[in-house]
Amino acid sequence: MKQMLKNLKEKKGGFTLVELIVVLVILAILAAILVPTLIGYINQANSEKDYATAQTVRVAAQAVADDQYGRNGSVKDNKITLKDATASGETVAQLAGVTEGEDAVSDASFDVDATSHAITGGTVTINKHTYTLANNKWTVTK
Repeated sequence: MKQMLKNLKEKKGGFTLVELIVVLVILAILAAILVPTLIGYINQANSEKDYATAQTVRVAAQAVADDQYGRNGSVKDNKITLKDATASGETVAQLAGVTEGEDAVSDASFDVDATSHAITGGTVTINKHTYTLANNKWTVTK
């Protein structure tokens, strides 16, 4: 029994400096691998959010174009912007739930076909990216 107590007193606990450095190096390597991946996921999520916002603005612009066409038989200048409104006074920005300048939406302009009053093209600028609508498909430019 005395020998066992003596062995326990002599035995030192804890980690050596080399073991701690090895663990820190492994954690640094894992962080170097994970951080760029996580940043990529964050950028992709932001891009998808901006795309969804651009699509929402397009749908709101089409609603305003439909309203103007229904009231007047045409859309003024065959263009719709964030400030154009329905008969009840709701602007494209209000219908889309964005505030110009806030929500990163700085500009939007859509071309409207004179006969069908459908949106045929246009752009929405969000977070310094411009979403261009052509052939009913969006493309992104910086």
